[in-house]
Amino acid sequence: MTHIFNRTGTMKPFLLRHLFPAIALCTLSAPALSIGVGDVTSGQIDPITRQVEQKTQRMVEQAMDRRLEKQINTQATELMEPLEVLPSVLSILTRQGQKAFNDIQLDDGFRAVEGQWLVTGTGAELARLDQPGITVLERRELTGLGMTVVRFRVTAELDSHNALQDALPELADRLDRNHIYAPQMDAKEPLSETNVPQWRSLCTAPVRVGMVDTSIATDHRVFESAQVVQERFLALAEVDGTLTEPAIHGTAVASLLVGNRPGQWPARLPQATIFNASVFYDRDRTLSGATLGHLLEGLNWLAGQDLSVINISLTGPDNQLLAAAVSRLRERGVLMVAAVGNQGPSAPPLYPAAYTEVIGVTAADRSGKLYRWANRGEQVMFASSGVTVPVAHPDAGMVADSGTSLASPVVAAALACQRNELSEDKAVGALINAAKDLGRPGRDTEFGHGFLDF
Repeated sequence: MTHIFNRTGTMKPFLLRHLFPAIALCTLSAPALSIGVGDVTSGQIDPITRQVEQKTQRMVEQAMDRRLEKQINTQATELMEPLEVLPSVLSILTRQGQKAFNDIQLDDGFRAVEGQWLVTGTGAELARLDQPGITVLERRELTGLGMTVVRFRVTAELDSHNALQDALPELADRLDRNHIYAPQMDAKEPLSETNVPQWRSLCTAPVRVGMVDTSIATDHRVFESAQVVQERFLALAEVDGTLTEPAIHGTAVASLLVGNRPGQWPARLPQATIFNASVFYDRDRTLSGATLGHLLEGLNWLAGQDLSVINISLTGPDNQLLAAAVSRLRERGVLMVAAVGNQGPSAPPLYPAAYTEVIGVTAADRSGKLYRWANRGEQVMFASSGVTVPVAHPDAGMVADSGTSLASPVVAAALACQRNELSEDKAVGALINAAKDLGRPGRDTEFGHGFLDF
């Protein structure tokens, strides 16, 4: 096994009006549940309540899909278990116990580092940050992306786009919040040893594939013959130590690229080298987050690794600096593959998948049925297997998981194989030709060009 490391709860107040309708949904058909989701996501309710109701409905639907032999009272008990919904303000600590920042929910439902912004510009332009109400925290030369990025903190009076546009008119189109992005993988369940993965190697070429994710537990048995290079981006200039590093999501995604069990199932990319930028920090139980600042550092490192494809199984809001980084990578000939998100059919487009330079991937089961919580829209380019998928877990076992996060690396693997022999456009064209057209004829907002089954 090759290891290369270069360097460094309880449920929210849950009113009976929320719980009892969710229990009642157990008696409804799947189509009725889908209509209910649309009503919730379009209603005038606060983001926390929306998250609780959405997660509750997911638990009910997952129980129905698995045809669990349980009674209604058992299902109700499961619903009353703690739900993983983040509070509106969450203090994030370093591994050494020092407070790093507040992870907050914004008015639009997205999350960000409280009071922090990022901006890119020339030296003369960035000098204008020297004014009352603005404290520069860090300056980074991201040479791989061709960007100089400054992270700064503002007072409450300046903590809005409008206020900063007035204070920094020359930089208004190049600054944005230090948003927080989230992985797109849902509830796990133990995997039987008899339920092993059903896939094949896609190519034996020594391709180089990038990942932006959590850390990868490279000591897991599925990575015994894998080549993994990891770089961690979890330090903050203004505090001592680093953020706590999770490993669940990255381990699962990497296992779909290079994980294998000799004699049972092969790696999709047996001769590949995976370059993983570890940018996620622990937040609450299995929920993790990545600040835009660390995400940009990770992309900058990957830009220097001679890669043809980067997989990004995370989502969040549109951001001017993220958009600029994506454009710079595309100019360098790097194809980016990203999960479209698990917020449901009524959700707005999420990023980076919704950028035109990025290949957005949705999830479906092996029969081609769309994952019920997958986002839909023009950003969907392909669908692939992402429902009840067997993946590696850091505890050395295997679990079954679902989400667009797990469909994205399948497409990234196939694209890396094509890019080994073809130009960027021809490689994408080869996948379009290989996709099985599902849904409406031609490209649509649910399956994109179609389903890729590898």
